[in-house]
Amino acid sequence: MTKPQTVIATWLMGVGAQFERLGIDLAELGPSLLNGAGAQAAPTRQLQLVLVRRLWQRAASLSDDPLLGLRVGAGLPLQAMNVLALVITHSATLRDALSCCVRYQQLISNSGRFRLVSVPGGTRMVYRITPCPVPMHPAQVDSLFAGFLTLLYRCVPDGQRPSVVSLPGTNPSQRMAYEACLECPVTLGTEEIFVQFDDASLEARWHAADSSLLRLLLGRADAQLQAQGRSDALVDHVLAAVASEGYGLARCETVARSLDLSTRTLQRRLAQCDTNFRRLVDAARMGEAVQLLSDRRVPLSTLAERLGYSEPSAFSHAVQSHFGRSPRALRAEMAQADTD
Repeated sequence: MTKPQTVIATWLMGVGAQFERLGIDLAELGPSLLNGAGAQAAPTRQLQLVLVRRLWQRAASLSDDPLLGLRVGAGLPLQAMNVLALVITHSATLRDALSCCVRYQQLISNSGRFRLVSVPGGTRMVYRITPCPVPMHPAQVDSLFAGFLTLLYRCVPDGQRPSVVSLPGTNPSQRMAYEACLECPVTLGTEEIFVQFDDASLEARWHAADSSLLRLLLGRADAQLQAQGRSDALVDHVLAAVASEGYGLARCETVARSLDLSTRTLQRRLAQCDTNFRRLVDAARMGEAVQLLSDRRVPLSTLAERLGYSEPSAFSHAVQSHFGRSPRALRAEMAQADTD
């Protein structure tokens, strides 16, 4: 059975390969999900979200290419979108393909969510960024849209293209370069992020689509979505119990009891989610640390005590291990990124 993080990992590995191809040294990006150690350090989707955003913030700071996100997204292989690529390929129409993207997009990324909105003469696929103390870099948004549209262009017949794409962009003067890459009109510097298609394109039949194969692929995608949901639900219950007992006091035995499980059953189920109790406690602490570090009014000593660390130095070491920065430096980076 596919582990819950397997699908999202394929996208991240593809991103890492594109960073290297574009001359970015992965070693300079610090701890991330592009290696096994980083994946183990981020067993929760919230902590994964933080690390991925810091990955993009760091990559953008190391590159002077204003089209970095577009180049990364456009260069991703079909495998980066896992089963979703095949579902799109065998959808009957573009409208069906967009509906599947909305349904299954969380398998690929939790940085934001798509929703379909009807507009005069067409439909917009609007992107809403997931709230987080670490802001999403515009290059990451560019990568997501470039990857999706590049895949779509390999599947659609008769050269169908969006009527417009609206992105925040890193430099509004690059609009023509964006249009050349995305092969459609582009608006930059906007608050609303979307890709829009007209009704004629949405309803045109894709005659090469295989409906029998699509049914199998949808079953596979649904199974992966359910597995992810079960994993997320168990992790959320454990995190809530850990927070309730106290980050420095929580024990596997007491958390299992609060969930009406034996200790061995809880350990087995966490192993099926590719994590364990200690990793979740560490992740809970780091997730809360990011929230608290974003509030500059909270002294670091108070923060360490609140998270159950006996010494401020132990807290500093944990933050350094997870994020590659000291608490003070991480707080400054988040403050700077938030004002950019």
